[in-house]
Amino acid sequence: MLRPGALFWGQEMCLTDKFNPDDAGHQTVKRQLQHGIALNEIATMDEVNRALEVAGFLVEEARDVAVEEGASIVPWYRPMERRHGKLGTALSRTPLGRKAFIGASKLAEALGAFPKGSADVVRVMDRTADAYVAGGRTGIFTPLYCFLARKPS
Repeated sequence: MLRPGALFWGQEMCLTDKFNPDDAGHQTVKRQLQHGIALNEIATMDEVNRALEVAGFLVEEARDVAVEEGASIVPWYRPMERRHGKLGTALSRTPLGRKAFIGASKLAEALGAFPKGSADVVRVMDRTADAYVAGGRTGIFTPLYCFLARKPS
């Protein structure tokens, strides 16, 4: 519960203005993200702002901090790209490395060290990382949409 005049800051994963609902590739990335991060829908930045206003907030400031001027020159999705990262991370992002991690998860399941279904979780996480990268590279998705809203006095 916020007092009148209080500020509310938040961060959302959103589709950006570059998302084209008629583009089959964009829709595929969106579906993969929805599945991987367990969201029924991914809002656009405008939808987040409207939802805040419908809830009675005044949106003071809202922006995608991943693309604003002066933002990091390293894209937010870089650690998930296959060609970047430290040796362990880079290995886990190569096709052979991914198969090895899935195989190791299956082995750990068989030995009782991991719960049944762990390899399936590893597969979903891998596909989700690929969707994050695709969404970031195309600019249709951001995990860094930040807003500052005020509850009216």
